[in-house]
Amino acid sequence: MPESKLRLHDPDASLTQTVALLERRGFHPRRRLLRSIAAAALSFPIKALACSIIPTETQGPFPGDGSNGPNVLTQSGILRSDIRSSFGSAGTAMTPGTPLTLTLRLVSTIDNCTPLAGFAIYIWHCNATGRYSLYSPGATAQNWLRGVQITDADGQVTFTTIFPGAYSGRYPHIHFEIYAGAAAAVSGSNALKTSQLAMPDAACRQVYAQTALYGSSLANLDATPLAQDMVFADDGAVLQTPTISGSVSTGYAAALEIGIAAEPGASSAPDVDQQGLTGVWYEPASSGQGLALEVYADLQGAGRGYLQGGWFTFDVAPAGGVDKQRWYTFGGPILAGTSSASLPLHLNTGGNFDAAPVTNGQQVGSVTISFSSCTAGEFAYAFSDGSGRSGTIPITRITPNVTCSATANRPTNADFALSGNWYDPSTSGQGFIVEVNPNAPVLFFAWYTYATNGASLGEAGQRWFTGQGAYSAGARSASVTLYETTGGIFDTDTPATQATIGVGSATLTFNGCESATLAFDFTAGPSIGATGMIALTRVGSTPSGCAS
Repeated sequence: MPESKLRLHDPDASLTQTVALLERRGFHPRRRLLRSIAAAALSFPIKALACSIIPTETQGPFPGDGSNGPNVLTQSGILRSDIRSSFGSAGTAMTPGTPLTLTLRLVSTIDNCTPLAGFAIYIWHCNATGRYSLYSPGATAQNWLRGVQITDADGQVTFTTIFPGAYSGRYPHIHFEIYAGAAAAVSGSNALKTSQLAMPDAACRQVYAQTALYGSSLANLDATPLAQDMVFADDGAVLQTPTISGSVSTGYAAALEIGIAAEPGASSAPDVDQQGLTGVWYEPASSGQGLALEVYADLQGAGRGYLQGGWFTFDVAPAGGVDKQRWYTFGGPILAGTSSASLPLHLNTGGNFDAAPVTNGQQVGSVTISFSSCTAGEFAYAFSDGSGRSGTIPITRITPNVTCSATANRPTNADFALSGNWYDPSTSGQGFIVEVNPNAPVLFFAWYTYATNGASLGEAGQRWFTGQGAYSAGARSASVTLYETTGGIFDTDTPATQATIGVGSATLTFNGCESATLAFDFTAGPSIGATGMIALTRVGSTPSGCAS
């Protein structure tokens, strides 16, 4: 079936064809006002670095959350503060070690370091000799050194445990996962954050001097110091090393602040398989670049949807003109019952503005997008194109939520259902991601395209514009101003060089749930004089609630 004929709701369209088409979509939101996020002063003596998002790390081979073997989170008794002994059917066997009291404080990176109450934190780590309960030989029937606590009004949890040992190949560490409340902490598929804590080297050496108790831990520490650890070596664990005090004789107390992109009072993460997450998302600190998403709920059957998004950003420093604009697309299957998805990242090049040829995306990395609420989440990226770029961006919905729900309720809205990916099949590989938001009320779109002669320019031939205008509920049409943003730098707080200017106007008219037209007229900028009419088709199935 030719690419230009493919429709996602066509029963003859294969998943492979669907993915091929969706990977060509892209988008970026515009925001002219930079909202600064200042770190709140904390009276609690916990190490923090400007309310930063703690890095996502591998959960390792011994999680015990059901994602790789047994699921200890479903067992009665896992909700506890003292985790030194086994519990439930595993008995009450105690694992020996130097006492450690660990205090973690969960805060919001998108709301001035406000404490996050009602979230569940699950921690687990090895014993003094480097063994993990549930997995290691001789410990498979035990579940010690695992436990869950719910954050209090100050975002805080405290665990009583032992100082972990060091086993061959890893620096001493403690694993943790964060869930949106106790009810959510039952499956390894819905963690909001997975990471690890790095134990301070000096304390490790004091503890490991007890060779009768900690065995070869000191030798293992010498063999794999922090700078050589497979998890912490990239950044020295600057956000993952707790403050610590105490001694071998009295025990140790460690404390760390953990920042995640979540809203206070919003401890119920939304199911990712819902159209309500469709729309425009951004990081206020780097206003002028961001994401646009469309969720195709249940596209591949009940509970099996598809998420397609676009990332409008810039090339790395130095800042420049329109030739430094960059856009990427990402998309793939999603599962109900989860609040995140890992997806391939693609780059399109070789196209011309509103003209042939059709372009195809080439994979240049991967992303993980997760939602802590209907209005907040985070976007982690890792490029495989040789640039080495990786990072995590806190994201916030730009406009008010319309139909997203953190419960099983799935409301619909006829205007919002017009939101999503739209394109001209004859120029597939360029197009629009639209948000129609009657609650704002505004119509916003990003237009991902190319320079007039972009086919010969490679990445420098990419171009993107944004459109924004007032929208009246039920109108099915809106006049918007076209904007062009230049001078930005990839994943960087909005620099002084960045500017967004009006370069024209357009009218987007929906002829129904599956077709629309865009009339455009550029009156400024490099595209001045370009005018035309584009017949648009929805990419994919029509969302529930759409009314022709």
